[in-house]
Amino acid sequence: MSPEPEDLLDHVIDHLSAEQADALEGLNDDEIRRRAALAIARAQSHGFTQPEPITAFASLMFLVAPDFDDQPNIHKALAAKAPEPQRIKLLFEKTREEDWDAAAAASRGWDSAR
Repeated sequence: MSPEPEDLLDHVIDHLSAEQADALEGLNDDEIRRRAALAIARAQSHGFTQPEPITAFASLMFLVAPDFDDQPNIHKALAAKAPEPQRIKLLFEKTREEDWDAAAAASRGWDSAR
């Protein structure tokens, strides 16, 4: 059963605040909520429905780039036919450090991550 949207949003924000506080530095609460909501929607557009994979995806958006999933090799790994937690794991097994560097360098920022 999927959590309620507000509960999921709070879950993602709580995780980011506890585990990725540096990625939130300089952002006000409204901007954090806006970006977390965008991250959830983007994760869901890849078929993620469970809180943990959605939270992992959102964390990558904050840490790497909001549009990291546009990088071709990362996008291909996300499209793998596998259960949600396995697909997150495959992101790291099927990509190289250069893919992540390229994703960060090519980012168009949060306003393009819709």
